[in-house]
Amino acid sequence: MTALKLIVGIGAALVLASAPTLAQTGQQGPPTGPPGGSQQQQQEQLQRQQQQRQADRAMTQDRTMDHARMQTREQDQAQQQTRTTEEAQVKTKAATGIYGGNLMTAEERSRYRAEVQALQTEQERTEFEARHREQMQVRSREKGIEPVVTED
Repeated sequence: MTALKLIVGIGAALVLASAPTLAQTGQQGPPTGPPGGSQQQQQEQLQRQQQQRQADRAMTQDRTMDHARMQTREQDQAQQQTRTTEEAQVKTKAATGIYGGNLMTAEERSRYRAEVQALQTEQERTEFEARHREQMQVRSREKGIEPVVTED
């Protein structure tokens, strides 16, 4: 307890000792005006803070725009990959043969391949192939020849 009284006494002595120094310099304790100096300095500080906030906003907007561009680029790449895959599938199907090709002329087979490659979606190709299969089955019955998948 005595140590505490000693510390409090020293603190009070320091406060009393600084009072004459403050009186000599014309100050009476902490400044009563706003912290940070003169009004001009405060305005300059406020301007700097406002400029920093504007810079932060601009940086955030740039990041947002960059993110949006990256997403668009990724979507474009995915779409291109899908198109490339679909084109490869069409070429593979056209290259693997034609159902009933033995019942078709060379010109009909060329036209078939061109039509398959011109189709845009898998659904269109499936429908086209179904119609073609029906036509070849009708031809098969008329000619009495079994339809064969040809590679030529």
